[in-house]
Amino acid sequence: MKLCLFIREECIIKKILLISLRVLSIPYAYAVLMVTLLYRIPTHSHNIKPPFWEITQLIKGNEQLLFDIIANIIMLFPLGIFLPLWFRKLNTPKKAAAAAFFVSFSIELVQLITTRGYFEIDDIFHNTLGAFAGA
Repeated sequence: MKLCLFIREECIIKKILLISLRVLSIPYAYAVLMVTLLYRIPTHSHNIKPPFWEITQLIKGNEQLLFDIIANIIMLFPLGIFLPLWFRKLNTPKKAAAAAFFVSFSIELVQLITTRGYFEIDDIFHNTLGAFAGA
């Protein structure tokens, strides 16, 4: 009898945790949208940065870009946690990273189209790496 009660309590705790994480994913998605698109002022020019320009500049001594790289990794880290909660088929780090790649690519594409940022392959790479680590 006690074993069944313990299992039932454990299931309730897991369900509460799952619901809590799903609820937390809503403000997270909103925050990512705000940071990547809505808070940015349009530049009215479509800019595409060359691949791995951040790492090249970092090697040349531009230490400010280290913050940008780490911020991009951290930004989609929670997405690696949330994706399997939203979609059961994204239950492995590889699948979550693939989905995060498309999310990041979409963000960069919208930034390019709306001129609210640069289209950066580096950001896609770092975002995907962060989601993979989160998963």
